Amino acid sequence: MSHSAVRVKICGLTSVADAVACAELGADWIGLNFHPRSPRRVAPEVAAAILAGLPPSAAAVGVFVDRPAWEVADLADRLGLGIVQLHGQEPPEDLPVLSRFRIVRAFRIGPGTDWDTVTAYLARAEALGRRPDAVLIDAYVPGQAGGTGASISEDLLDRRPPLPRLILAGGLTPQNVAERIARARPWMVDVASGVESAPGRKDRAAVAAFIRAAHTALDLDPAAKPP
Repeated sequence: MSHSAVRVKICGLTSVADAVACAELGADWIGLNFHPRSPRRVAPEVAAAILAGLPPSAAAVGVFVDRPAWEVADLADRLGLGIVQLHGQEPPEDLPVLSRFRIVRAFRIGPGTDWDTVTAYLARAEALGRRPDAVLIDAYVPGQAGGTGASISEDLLDRRPPLPRLILAGGLTPQNVAERIARARPWMVDVASGVESAPGRKDRAAVAAFIRAAHTALDLDPAAKPP
């Protein structure tokens, strides 16, 4: 695919076959979730097999929730992950510790976490000398770290500040991703539950439709092309 197009991350993969299929269908990134309470949690040995099977066209991302930075770095190093996603309440001080990786910092936007929280975090990261490489925004659902299928409200989305390499998540499906791309102008879109037959099991027809819709959105609306 041309990287003037929006990129696609398929998150919560739990099998080699699904991960390889998503990559072959055009996913740029494959998300491997290491959060113990997630229904999409993947064991390190399965993650290693997925990494060994992935074609060079796709990169794997390790998703962590509120783990110490040294633990994130240790597992990423052991598996050979080049990208880590921090999806909890990790402080900006963790970023310099993880500096050798590409870092995605996720924020759940909704009651209690507004855009001021995000901009303050980024300012602190800047002061520490290590900003995240991308910022993922997901919908806030109390007690759940992600993968809920809930969407960020259009009002909140429209009030977002400028963000480095915006990754849009939260309730995306093959049916709505084109419209959300046109509205938010993201660098990448991220989907988990919206292309599943069951938690952690991807529906390949839905994955293909999602990726096609994400790419077609830019053809239909040239103004939506990310920078």
